[in-house]
Amino acid sequence: MYAEELGVRDHVRIQCKVCSSDRSKAGEQCVSVDRKGDWVVWNCHHCGDGGAAPLTDWKPKKVQKATFAVDVNAGIKDITKEYLSIRGISEVVWSAANIFSVEREFRTGKQDAIAFPNIVDGKVVGVKYRGLNKEFSQESGSAQVLWGQSFAKPPVLIITEGEMDALSCRQAGLNSAVSVPSGAPMRVSEGKIDPSEDRKFGFVWEAKAMLESMEKVILAVDNDDAGQALQEELARRIGKAKCWTVKYPDGCKDLNDVLVRHGAGEVKCVIDNAEPFPINGLFGADNYFDSVDEKYLNGQGKGVSTGYDCLNELYTIVPGQLSIVTGWPSSGKSNFVDQVCVNLAKQKDWRFMMASFENPPEEHIIKLCEIFLSKPFYSGPTPRMTNEELTLAKAWVKDHFLFLDVANGGTGLESILQRAQAAVGRIGIRGMVIDPYNYIDVERTGTETENINHMLTRVNAFAKSNGVHTWFVAHPAKMQREGADLPVPDGMAISGSMSWWAKADVGLTVHRQPDDVMIKVWKARWRWVGKLGKASLHYDIPTGTYAQPPF
Repeated sequence: MYAEELGVRDHVRIQCKVCSSDRSKAGEQCVSVDRKGDWVVWNCHHCGDGGAAPLTDWKPKKVQKATFAVDVNAGIKDITKEYLSIRGISEVVWSAANIFSVEREFRTGKQDAIAFPNIVDGKVVGVKYRGLNKEFSQESGSAQVLWGQSFAKPPVLIITEGEMDALSCRQAGLNSAVSVPSGAPMRVSEGKIDPSEDRKFGFVWEAKAMLESMEKVILAVDNDDAGQALQEELARRIGKAKCWTVKYPDGCKDLNDVLVRHGAGEVKCVIDNAEPFPINGLFGADNYFDSVDEKYLNGQGKGVSTGYDCLNELYTIVPGQLSIVTGWPSSGKSNFVDQVCVNLAKQKDWRFMMASFENPPEEHIIKLCEIFLSKPFYSGPTPRMTNEELTLAKAWVKDHFLFLDVANGGTGLESILQRAQAAVGRIGIRGMVIDPYNYIDVERTGTETENINHMLTRVNAFAKSNGVHTWFVAHPAKMQREGADLPVPDGMAISGSMSWWAKADVGLTVHRQPDDVMIKVWKARWRWVGKLGKASLHYDIPTGTYAQPPF
């Protein structure tokens, strides 16, 4: 019904085909239309009309190919010139950026606005409008790519939060300056981007080649909570080793404030004095004072729920930490980790990279679909999922999981981490599963203990620097006895090294019992994350799902 309006985009807002013609506000764009995998989903926020339908013959195209019939030579009004002059932007600078004036309808009504055309390869691929009272909007269908990238030249790129800040850099003679397409995220939680905002960072992946050509990327975003969360997420996706940060003079929120209050020379000074992020991993104590004050005022907080109340007292999930999961063969380790990942994706919209060496990707997708729907894939005594349910489940899995295929790239540790880094940049993964350890091609430069210690150190460093929680599944060394009294293994029982115990932030065992499955936490580095103990979950064999027993 709405596929033609969606076109090449993932999201649009349009008029309702059911209620708009009968309303006084007939022009209001009250319907949200979204692409979910191979389906289009719509919902009217006025009359409630909604639904989903398959997208047929839909082929994605590069967003840069979209062009707009706008006249970049439309001219600029005196009131706009006066505003730009007050903000320190000269005619030489704004004319080079092809800025022009328009009258634009905003939420508070029609007003004069500055139009910022985004030109890529000589074509206008989007237009952003800034009302003179600081309201914002975009031309429908504008490409979500960095604004001003035609000015970007190696070896240094400056990324700002808004077009006025990028123009402030150019006013100071720093032309290699761009702006993010839609400002800072709206939803920030505990100083970080809410996972629901992850889709808005596709512009980082679109700019991958340009970012790789830069020796240094300076993040000059706003000095507020949303700006700092934006900075953290940009650094996470671009790579913190390449990113630098700035400090503004007292009383200045952004680069345009610096330009207005102190002049172009101070803007250049702010950029010239950018500091590495991080400085070789070494910081002064004052770098952490804001975090210390936050914990003093609000407490340490808690990790993210596993989805099971009976388990949350023992184990919660924290981005950047390492969970070691062990257990005897066929105890349900992999299914448990998959279940937790599905719970996190459902509850918090997390995304994951799955390096599951014993599961071909197509089989792993089937398992995730079963967990998502709580229905079996194959025919049997339990009613299986319908074809329509399978289609929706596949779209959901596609939206939340990437799969590392050992047939294309190998199982070397550095290869896995390189692809994981790409997954951070591409979809902003917040979780990674490596299952099991013994498939990884570990460097053979020392003893087995030394090699495993080096491997875990590298994985731990990746997890912490990228804010990616990593689950490492590892088998015990050997079975010590048979039968129902099989001992419950822990980190000391894992093959190869005591490093499994030492390097884990959380260590847990999945152990099958006659009537349920025991989850035993044998290592919890931080008491605010969890504690030692046991919990029981019910395992449903037909669907491969875990549930909390009705105690």
